[in-house]
Amino acid sequence: MTPTLLLFACTGLLVLGALTVLFVRAPATGVAILLGAGMWPAAHSTTVVHLGVSLTPQDLLVCCALVATAVRMVRRPPRPHLVLLLLGLILLSTAYSFVTGASLFGPQAAGNDLRVPFLYVFGLALYGISTGFDERLVRRLCAVWVAAACVEALRAAAWWARHGIGSAVGQVVIDGVPSESRALSAPEALVIAQAAVILLYTTRLGARRHLLTAPLLLTVVLLQHRTVWLVTVVMLAVWLFTAAGPAAGTDPAAGGPARAGRRGLRLWLAAAGVCAGLYAVATGLLGRYGTDLAVSASDSGTLSWRTAGWYELLGTLDGPREWLTGRPFGSGFERLLDGALVGVSPHNYYLHLLLRIGVPGVLAFVALYATAVRGVLRRPGPASRPLVTLACGQLVFALTYQFFPEQGLVLGVLCALALRAGPDPARPVAAPAAAVPVPFPALSVPHS
Repeated sequence: MTPTLLLFACTGLLVLGALTVLFVRAPATGVAILLGAGMWPAAHSTTVVHLGVSLTPQDLLVCCALVATAVRMVRRPPRPHLVLLLLGLILLSTAYSFVTGASLFGPQAAGNDLRVPFLYVFGLALYGISTGFDERLVRRLCAVWVAAACVEALRAAAWWARHGIGSAVGQVVIDGVPSESRALSAPEALVIAQAAVILLYTTRLGARRHLLTAPLLLTVVLLQHRTVWLVTVVMLAVWLFTAAGPAAGTDPAAGGPARAGRRGLRLWLAAAGVCAGLYAVATGLLGRYGTDLAVSASDSGTLSWRTAGWYELLGTLDGPREWLTGRPFGSGFERLLDGALVGVSPHNYYLHLLLRIGVPGVLAFVALYATAVRGVLRRPGPASRPLVTLACGQLVFALTYQFFPEQGLVLGVLCALALRAGPDPARPVAAPAAAVPVPFPALSVPHS
C-alpha cells in the first residue's frame, strides 16, 4: 500500500468514525444526513470502496448507522417487546436467504439484491428504534422531513423549467437519450406527500402552514405518480378523520359538537377541491397540463404489465420450501412478459418479501406494522397521529413499489414510539399481589 493510499484510507476511517459518533449523539442530524444522501444520485450509484462487494457512499452511511445502533443498544438495551421479536424474525429470515444466495450466486449478486429493500430499510428501522425517539425528537424529525421535501419540490420546479411537466407515459430526450419525462421518482414524490401531511398536523403554525402545504400537494399532483396520488388520498382521508380527535389526556366527550363541525367542514372543503380539480381537467381549463394529467390518470398499461409480472413471479416459487423461506438473494426476478424477458424488481413490496423471505416474512412484516400502530395508539401524543397516518400510506405504497431507506426510518420511529408507549400489548402485566397482613403473636403475661 502506497503512502498516498494509506493516507486516504486513514482519512476515510476518521470520517466514518466521526459520522458514527454523530449518529450516536445527534439522531435528528443523522436522519438529515441519510435523507440528503437519498436525494443525491451519486450517493447510491458511485462505487467508492470494493471489498468483495462494491460499496457506495450510501452503503457506508448505512453501515455507520448500524454501528451506531449497536453502540446505543449495548449502552441502553431495549426492553422486550413484540415489535422487536417480529423485526428479529424478519432479520433472521433475511440473513438466512442472503447466506444461501451468497454461496450460490456470489456475494456481489446477493448483496445487490439485499442492499436497498432489506439492508437499508430494516437496518435504518433498527437505527430509529435504537435512538429512542420521543416527542421532542419526532418534532425535529418532522422539521427535517419538511425541509427535505422542499428541496425535492425545488428540484422538480427546476426540471419543469427545462423540460416541461411531462406525463406518466411520455419521454423527453436529454443529450440524445430518451428519459423519463417526470421530474422525480415515486419515492421522492412520496416524501413530498408525507411532508404535506405532516404540515397539516402541525397546528402550532396555524393557518400559515397551508402556505407550504398547498404547493407541496400541487407538486405531488404534477409529478403524476398515480400510486403516490392514491397514497396521498389515503393519508388525507386519515387526516380528515383523526386531526379533530381528542387530545391525549382529555375527555373524548369534551367539545364533541365543535370537533364534529370542524371535521365536517374539512370533508366539504376536500370534496369541493376534488370536484374543482376534476372540472378543470375535464373542461380543458388547464390547457396542455390538464391533458397530460388526464393521460396519466387514464393510462392502465403499467398496472396491467405489473399484474401480469406478479402472476409470473408467483409461479417461480417451487414447492413448500420456497413458499416457506423464499428464493435466495441473487436469484433474480426474471419473468416472460409480452415475449420479452424482464428482470426488474416486482414493483410490489409484499411480493418482494414473499420471494425472498417467504410467507412467514410477509406475515411478520404486516404484524410488525399492526403491533407498532396499536402500541402507539395506546398512548397517543402529538406525534402519534401523523406517524400512524404515514404508516397507512406506506402500506398502500408497498402495493406497487418496494420500500426505500427513508421509509425504513419512518418504520423505526413508529416502533420506537410503540416501545415508549408502555408494556407489550400482547403480554398483560400482572397486578401486584395484595399485601397479606401478618398477625403478631399473642403475648402471654405471667400471673403473679
